[in-house]
Amino acid sequence: MTDLRSRSVRSLRLRWGVLAVCASTLLVVTYVGIGSLLADGHARRWLAGAGAVLAIELALLWYFIPRNHGQDEGLAASFGPATLVTLLRGVLLACLAGFLLLPWPEGPLAWAPVALYAAAAALDAVDGLLARTTDRVTILGARLDTEIDALGVLIAVSLAVRYGQLSAPFLVIGLARYAFVAGSWLRRVRGLGVYDLPPRGVGRTLAGLQMTVLAFALVPVVSPTVATLSVTLVAIPFLAGFLRDWLFHAGHLGEAEHR
Repeated sequence: MTDLRSRSVRSLRLRWGVLAVCASTLLVVTYVGIGSLLADGHARRWLAGAGAVLAIELALLWYFIPRNHGQDEGLAASFGPATLVTLLRGVLLACLAGFLLLPWPEGPLAWAPVALYAAAAALDAVDGLLARTTDRVTILGARLDTEIDALGVLIAVSLAVRYGQLSAPFLVIGLARYAFVAGSWLRRVRGLGVYDLPPRGVGRTLAGLQMTVLAFALVPVVSPTVATLSVTLVAIPFLAGFLRDWLFHAGHLGEAEHR
């Protein structure tokens, strides 16, 4: 069993290398494509930002390799099709992140940020469905999907703030999950209890709505006032859900279930 797992890990690392080359190639091709549409030096800054985010995403995929299995299953020697779609979403978000280092482009390129984020958000519905229909639901896929979702929200809200569509306090939307993870880690370090979250049926719906309104905020013809109103209407229940989850996770709610 140990030898089989070792062979699977080696196979996955080799496949990771192929995916890293493919993803990097896509980024370079995009860089060449937009280079002529950006001012001098802006294309290199875009590539620096996009490359940094892609490196983070590839590092996450590498880190999750030992979890490329379902519940009570052995380690799969290849990535499922859903994981490949999730990584494609990551490439789109890396391209989006490159614009954080630039002012809002003019002309047709001004629509590139919303197009990139909308495409990544649309594919979010595809990878989960693909995993279920191909019977390749893995812990790696679920974790990578969660991390890509969170990273996408952080990039999108940061870009909306960068472009003046939203004010700085809205960054809390993108930082909420990372604050949750940090708080959970601190409780474990201090020897305090943490608890599994109960099912929350509206959570996925709110996350989808949050992606939708953030994409709307990046539309060039949308005014900051309209963008702020639309994002606020979804952000309030979205953040309230995070607060509820934290209270359950820290044991302040559902005490009878924790005993």
